[in-house]
Amino acid sequence: TYFDGIQPNFMPQPLKILSLVFDMPHSWDMFIHNNDSNTLVFENLKSMQILGDRFSEFDLQDGRKDPIDRVWPKLVIPQLETLVLFEIPIPADVAESFMSAPLKGLTYRGCSDYAHMLCQHSTCNLNELILSFDMYSELNTETFYHNTSAIFRNISKIPIVKCTVIDPDLEIDWSFVDWSYLTHLYVQDLADLDKIIDAISAMPYLVFASLSVNINYDTDPRSFVTMLKGLSRRYPKPVSSKLETLLISLYGIDSTLDSALYELKWYYPKLKHIGKV
Repeated sequence: TYFDGIQPNFMPQPLKILSLVFDMPHSWDMFIHNNDSNTLVFENLKSMQILGDRFSEFDLQDGRKDPIDRVWPKLVIPQLETLVLFEIPIPADVAESFMSAPLKGLTYRGCSDYAHMLCQHSTCNLNELILSFDMYSELNTETFYHNTSAIFRNISKIPIVKCTVIDPDLEIDWSFVDWSYLTHLYVQDLADLDKIIDAISAMPYLVFASLSVNINYDTDPRSFVTMLKGLSRRYPKPVSSKLETLLISLYGIDSTLDSALYELKWYYPKLKHIGKV
């Protein structure tokens, strides 16, 4: 929200829902702090959404803005149940404050470093975890593999675990990911369908996958169809998988994809729905 002239002040205690645009270092100036200290107490807040942009993290890393521990107050949110964070840097003490609340749903989009920081704390109360990674925000693929595998192989008690990956330039080697407890996977601008088919086979709790393959000028689209049709020859038996829904988009391929997709029903025997995005 933008104000002309004097910015109003708000008491944080009565709020139950808060949506805030993160504008360092002034994001929290509108709230009246507890006894003029650096502590903000949201006694009744149930839902919080904080929106930033992907450049905030890079500005901090390059030293162009104040360190994050100077622009965040100490937060006390004893009743928080739903948290949505988009493209914002988080200091360790704030991550601990968020995760010590009785959260039922956590949605985070941004760098895997901050997602890992959040999920290092207890996630046992969560009913749903939604993480989205734009590979533009990642320093390198090795860090991405380490952070995401550490998250998705240690969250067995969360019923719904969703991950979205946008991979425009930084190509992912799917043989390096260990996402054992993922239930929903969405991948945009995927460069290699073959490897992700193998990766999905190693995700025993995955029930839904949506894959968008971006075929470049050097790739023959028919090679993907050939790969799909050859699954029964490559693998001696179907994979043990809970996958029920698989959606695939292959730009540049039309009706020839339909018959090839049917081969995946043999490979994933519990598939109930398979189709094109």
